[in-house]
Amino acid sequence: MGKHLKTSMDEKVIDYLAIELYKKDPLNIVLNKFMSMKNEEGYSLTKTINKYKETGKHPDHYNTDGTWKYPSGKIPFDEFKL
Repeated sequence: MGKHLKTSMDEKVIDYLAIELYKKDPLNIVLNKFMSMKNEEGYSLTKTINKYKETGKHPDHYNTDGTWKYPSGKIPFDEFKL
């Protein structure tokens, strides 16, 4: 079995859904199970949730959704969800 490369959009979808689930239910058993996995996916989810807890903001480093239109190359979550 091979491993596929995740695109920026894949990462964004995974991270945003994880954050939205965390906001609704921080003790969600499935989210916490995924976060406890000892692999790249588990570490990545944990990093995303920890950063969200620290900043209260969704990540904006993805190169998707017309981010080239913004001087910073980033699109804030508030504009993304419109």
